[in-house]
Amino acid sequence: MADKNYLHTAYANSADGTDGFTTVYPNLNLIEGTKYFSGDWINSWAWQNDGTYKGLTVKSTQVGWNGMFKKYIVPQDGLYTWSSFVKSESDTSNIFRVLSINNKEIPIVELGHKFDWLRDSVTISLKKGDEVIFNYGNSENNGGKLSVAGYKLESGSTATPYMQSASEVTTADWPKFVGTYVDTNPTSSMEPSKYDWDEMKYRVYLDGTPVGGSKLLSFDLENLKAGTSYNVQVSQINGNVESDKSESVAFKTTLPK
Repeated sequence: MADKNYLHTAYANSADGTDGFTTVYPNLNLIEGTKYFSGDWINSWAWQNDGTYKGLTVKSTQVGWNGMFKKYIVPQDGLYTWSSFVKSESDTSNIFRVLSINNKEIPIVELGHKFDWLRDSVTISLKKGDEVIFNYGNSENNGGKLSVAGYKLESGSTATPYMQSASEVTTADWPKFVGTYVDTNPTSSMEPSKYDWDEMKYRVYLDGTPVGGSKLLSFDLENLKAGTSYNVQVSQINGNVESDKSESVAFKTTLPK
């Protein structure tokens, strides 16, 4: 029996795949103002601008429990994933993540004491109308500096790369290059040099949400639900300019036997 071939796809911001490499296309952020922490943030008085990390504004504090956050009202039932970059600079700190749903605090999760930048994430099941809050704090009021960047809340069970919200994102924010290769291993390589890279020429939308891109007008749609109707559109990419989306094409997946 012949081995099965698998097409592997990755995305990046550079022609060699090393800048912003990812095998997961980024989802849109559900929270606005997270790239620069713009707008109204509760407890922002306790946090100061502290440079940037991966092009994202860093906010830092040494004021223990005053986590900075925006409230979010869940639009529909489903799984949601929170992620953020977090850093702690002192052994005397005790850093934690707080999740609150409808003003009920879920048990805090400790992240540790002194650590370099990490991307913290958690997936939870939420109901339509839930009011959720995510933030970070230090249980030691005389502890060291806590820094955060790149708050993100998205639909689904995967923490995809940071992205702004639908009202803020521009063509320049999305990956610019797509890499592919084929082999008999179902697991995609995390080594950019394994891929053949080319400038992205098309972006694919599923029910109005970008789900990937391609250098050719050929794309594998993944993680579709059985017996579900979808609408697919395609736009053309030329540098930082994106065309209008194509006419919507509807299709329905078949039920499994």
